[in-house]
Parts: sequence; structure tokens; C-alpha cells
Amino acid sequence: MTGPARLVRPRRVAEVSALLGGARPVAGGTDLLVQRRAGAPHHSLVDLTGLEDAPPPLRVTAGPSPSLVLSAVAPIAVVVDALDGRFPALADAAAFFASQQIRNRATIGGNLATGSPAADTVPPLLAAGAVVTIRGADGEREAPLEDFLLGPRAVDLRPAEWILAVTVPAPPAAGGYRKVGGRRALAISFLDLAWQWRADDGVLRDVRLAMGSVAPTVVRLRGAEAELEGRRVTPDVAHAAIAAVQADIHPIDDLRASAGYRRRCAAGLLREALGSIDARHPHPAASHTHLALPTTSTSCEHPTCPVSAGDIVA
Repeated sequence: MTGPARLVRPRRVAEVSALLGGARPVAGGTDLLVQRRAGAPHHSLVDLTGLEDAPPPLRVTAGPSPSLVLSAVAPIAVVVDALDGRFPALADAAAFFASQQIRNRATIGGNLATGSPAADTVPPLLAAGAVVTIRGADGEREAPLEDFLLGPRAVDLRPAEWILAVTVPAPPAAGGYRKVGGRRALAISFLDLAWQWRADDGVLRDVRLAMGSVAPTVVRLRGAEAELEGRRVTPDVAHAAIAAVQADIHPIDDLRASAGYRRRCAAGLLREALGSIDARHPHPAASHTHLALPTTSTSCEHPTCPVSAGDIVA
């Protein structure tokens, strides 16, 4: 572990960037000890938790294009409470984000800044068309989340920049999140799926799907979206969308799962999401799929796995 770090605690947003030359911004700090044990050189830290003029946990903008402005430096649990059901997919993701203690500390900004393709809050934000507000020495700039994510552990943050807020267009009532992990909580995703859409008399509109842990960054499933947009979910439509997922993703073998296993589970997660469509209940309850990781086989034999033989798309 590296030696003691110097901690600076600014009071105003305008003070932060000037302090970040050679320093690291920290809010929840939930990964800090792990990184320091791995030898990360955190010699100087800038604590963002004491900013008197930080954005509120949630600001709702009105007008013809309403949006939700989420604080990137407030705890995830506080942000979700403030949403009060306005963003069901993010609420579902937060329900399985680590533990309650970590949700009381961790921030959306920190989850985005890690650049992990397995970050739980990213799929719902990406599916919602989120825009990241970035603060630097020259003021603020905005970047679509899809452009902000550059690769594993790589994001579009320049020197002395930090994440101030995240803005999403007001999402529709129908949306959700599914996560495949080794256990119910405190587990990194093998893969996860977030979706949002409008179901008008059974016809899907404004379909947006995002999946994590299946590519260098969280990705939009644009092929599957195109197969579902403007259509009723018949068995043929569902099959076409599930087949399209295979072209949208590029999983790899790693310590948590094989590429083949992820492809099979990706098909199962989308089938499960499509099966939840019910005009009377547009927002299904949050669900986490607990899968046992096979060690030599790429098929899933676990009884709670959403993937069956009929779901597997080669």
C-alpha cells in the first residue's frame, strides 16, 4: 500500500479544478482502499463531499423536453430516494448495487469515472440517453455518456476535470434492469441489461436497450432495438430481437464467465425483459438472476437461469 495521502476539502465547486493538478477527486471513496492496496499512487486527494454549492441530489427541469438532473457527487441511495419512482431502471440497478452501506457512500460520478464495463448504474443511464456534465478549469462541458465511455478503465476526463452531474431525458414509466451475478448482492456482474420503452396497446415505441460486461464498454443494443421498435412482441419478433443481440455484443472470456456463457445469458435476459411486458403493470418489480458460473461448459444448468435450450442463439 502507498503511504498516507494528503486530503484537501474545498467548499465551492469553483475551487475544485485548481486543486486537481496531480490530485485525485474522491466522493464516496468506496474503491479507494482497494486501489491503494493495489499500489495506485494516491498521494493527494480532493474530497468533493463538502461542496456547499454542489448540485442537489435531483433537479427536475420542466418545459417541452423535461429532464432529470442527477448529482454526480451525492450518494446513490440519496439520488434514488429523490427520484421517487421517476427512473425505474436506475432504481432497479441501485437495488443490487453492492450493499446498503456502500450505496450510502458511493456516487454516480464515481461509478462512471471508473470506466468499468460492469458498472451497475451505467446501463440504465446509457439506455436513457444520459449526458455527463464535466467541470474543469475552463468551466463546464457536456458529453453524451456513449461518447464519454472510451474503453475499459478509460473515460473522457481531461486533466483537472471531474463529473458534476448527469442529465437524462425524463424516462418513460416502463423500464427495468436485470443483472446476472454469482450471488444476489456484493458481486460484479457477469452481464446486465437495462431497458426502457413505451408500450402503446402492445406496440413498443422509443425502445432503448443497454448491456454491460459484453464489450469494452457498456453498449446500446441497436440491432435489437430496431427489431422491436414499432412492433408487437410476438414470438417471431422476440426471436429476431434476441438473434440481433448476438451482433450487438462482443464478450470475452475472463475470470467471471466465458464469452459463450455471456452470449447465452444475454439472450435469456432480453427474453425475460420482453416477457415482462404487461400494459396493466408497465414496471415489473426489480429482479436479480442468480447464476452459478460453469467452470468447463458454456451452457447454463442453474435452475434459476433465464436461459433455456430454446433461448440459445448460436
